[in-house]
Amino acid sequence: MGRNSLWLAAGAFALTSGAAFAQDAADAIEAEARLQTVVVTGVVKAGGQNRLDSSISVSSLDHADLMKTAPRSTSEIFRALPGIRAESSAGGGNSNIAVRGMPLSTGGAKYVSLQEDGLPILLFGDFDFAPADGFYKVDTTLDRVESVRGGTASTLTTNGPGGIINFISKTGSTDEGSIALTTGLDHDDYRADFEYGGTLTDSLYFHIGGHWQQGGDYRDFGFDAVSGGQIRASLTRQFETGFVRVSAKWLDKAEATHMPQAAGLSGNNVTDSIAGFSASGDSLHNPYIRYGRDVDGENTINAYDLADGIRTEVKSLAMQANFDLGADIVVDARARYQDISGNFNAPFTHLVVDADTLLDLSYGGAAASLFNGPGAGNPVTSDSLIAATGNPYISDVTYFNTDLDDLSNFAGDLRASKSFDFGASTLDVTLGYFFMDQTFAQDWHWNRFLTSTSTHAALINVEGFTDNGILGYNQGFGWTGNNRNYDLEYQARAPYVAASWSLDTGLTLDGSVRLDTLEQTGTRTDGAGGPFDVDGDGLIDAPEAAVSLNTGLGGTTNFEVDHTAFTIGANYLLSNALSVFGRYSEGAAFNGERQLFTSLDEGGRLVPGGEETYVDETRQFEAGLKWQEDGESLPGQLDLYFTYFNAETKEDNYEITTMTALGNTYVSQGVETEFSYSQGGFDLTGSVTFTDAEIDASTTAPAYVGNTPRRQADWIWSFTPSYTVNGLGRVGMNFTGTTDAYVDDDNVYILPGATVTNLFAEWDITEQATLSIGVNNVFDKVLFTEAENGRAFDTDGDGTADVIIARSINGRSATATFRYRF
Repeated sequence: MGRNSLWLAAGAFALTSGAAFAQDAADAIEAEARLQTVVVTGVVKAGGQNRLDSSISVSSLDHADLMKTAPRSTSEIFRALPGIRAESSAGGGNSNIAVRGMPLSTGGAKYVSLQEDGLPILLFGDFDFAPADGFYKVDTTLDRVESVRGGTASTLTTNGPGGIINFISKTGSTDEGSIALTTGLDHDDYRADFEYGGTLTDSLYFHIGGHWQQGGDYRDFGFDAVSGGQIRASLTRQFETGFVRVSAKWLDKAEATHMPQAAGLSGNNVTDSIAGFSASGDSLHNPYIRYGRDVDGENTINAYDLADGIRTEVKSLAMQANFDLGADIVVDARARYQDISGNFNAPFTHLVVDADTLLDLSYGGAAASLFNGPGAGNPVTSDSLIAATGNPYISDVTYFNTDLDDLSNFAGDLRASKSFDFGASTLDVTLGYFFMDQTFAQDWHWNRFLTSTSTHAALINVEGFTDNGILGYNQGFGWTGNNRNYDLEYQARAPYVAASWSLDTGLTLDGSVRLDTLEQTGTRTDGAGGPFDVDGDGLIDAPEAAVSLNTGLGGTTNFEVDHTAFTIGANYLLSNALSVFGRYSEGAAFNGERQLFTSLDEGGRLVPGGEETYVDETRQFEAGLKWQEDGESLPGQLDLYFTYFNAETKEDNYEITTMTALGNTYVSQGVETEFSYSQGGFDLTGSVTFTDAEIDASTTAPAYVGNTPRRQADWIWSFTPSYTVNGLGRVGMNFTGTTDAYVDDDNVYILPGATVTNLFAEWDITEQATLSIGVNNVFDKVLFTEAENGRAFDTDGDGTADVIIARSINGRSATATFRYRF
């Protein structure tokens, strides 16, 4: 709010003064605003704290800064955040997010809490088929993103010891708004954004906005990959000593998510070498596998549509009250209820084999033909596929069809802060209580089918084994138990206390303690194979002979675990522009459904030692310096933040696609650097993170001790130079990159590193109207973010694997946006 007020003052001054003098005044005000920027995420002090005074690694990027990376999804904006490793290859959700060498052994964001206006979006960041990034959509209602790495993330949130990423909304405290229309230049995409906020009375202001998008077809699916949007609104009543804010959101959006698919291997390097099938530009998503039927958890026929992708439906209502009660006591209360449901539809490639070998070895030499597509009815052999697609491969595909029946949650956080003034020092004390109730109700039913390996892949029929291209109803991976139903409830309760002592000498000491208690109750029921007439023709065809049907049997869960987290830190202000800090933290992330029933007895209670598999503990140390140069020692303005970190993580996990239990201890250390520099019209922002990580101990794979954890690169970076010409516009580029990383903990196959270039250019048509161009992945780079080590195949019989299942970022795409501000 302070920064906005300063900009308003600059604008008023410019209207009444000469142009050159006004520009000097605006530059001075911006410099002062930069030094006074206050962050509210992960800090103890009521009302927030300046970055230079805090003893944590925290960043703040506004919406305009984030858009310079030309993002196509929520997870792609994380590329601009220091220390955050975002595998932004999934599309509209289901992305993997890690921080500072903490493991990414399965998926999602286990050690990072994604939050909306200070409350977690979901209680767990790594729910199967429901990672938290898919339930927040970025548009112009977003004011800024604040991120905390390490530090107080262990004690000021639940399930986020590695970091907090907080999406902070606009509130309408100033009268302004905008309308933006976006279209794809090389793909089908149409989007409209709007937002407006302002004052209704002297003490009442509002904000409303949202977006609608149709298209998003970056890989030529043949149907809309994205459809839907959201509306968000808030109303704030300002009082003499505080405010009350009510906000609401309606979100209904379907976005395709990309899963691992066939890619080439060159030696041990994952490449894009399969003829006729680009890892970054092609996808199995297409009209020929779009529609189908399976059997749901109630053992009734269920129709699905691949165009639903990750279908997210959210209706939320939130409230915040913040008041100064006098005597330097400030109370802040936040509460939010979210009604969440949806679907998860995506094809996951399980196996890739040349047609002749697959038909001979797995199907006894049975004849095969294309079920649909341009060549429907044509025989399928290795030679016929090469002629039609450029390669001889048949893909054995699991179609993930998961109903997200209910992911609703209620979250509340109440904290009271008091400041004590001792003359030469100030003590700030905060007492707080966090509560969250999270529902987890999912229904799994996954089909299995065979396709060609190409853009617009067609279904393949094998005589005596398939029915209308379907190889197995509810038999993904050939597993008859995947008609699974979860009905779980989690309750998290956490009292916490924090204190910060600031001395006039420039020294600040702080610490906090949090007692987390997690209660889990509910049931899981599983499936078993049995005959079922799915197509209703009165016959039991081959794939209908062992349909996975829900048995209603499984197990119950009814237990409680707890953990005490703490952190202590110190910050010393060497000058008005330079400070040093250090911090030690111990925290934890709880496991959700991934560990369900692995450590429980028949009554759903923990067996002796079972608590260790549900509480993954972390220990972190960090130290660094912060420098905010205002132009006195060098030309221009420089912000430089340098942090050394050291972390240890003990984790138990479970990978559903390989049905593998994981029990490892990981250690990491490294250096995180964030910087920004501006001089005249030139701006440069960026970050570089070096991480040295290894598996320190293992109960499940001791042979891997000493290896580098899967998908952990030594270096990640992001640089964004830009240049602004007053009255004309601005142009810039974003460079995001990573060095090589291993596919898996065995350190055999390698994901090659690369730098991805994104371009943005904006033309100021008038003071209010702009036309911008954004190009994502300008040079059409292939960058694999993950691969399936257990799914590497020797398709030519030479004894060396030449095909692997992997997931790459999207190829080049360009958009144009017209924006009008008022």
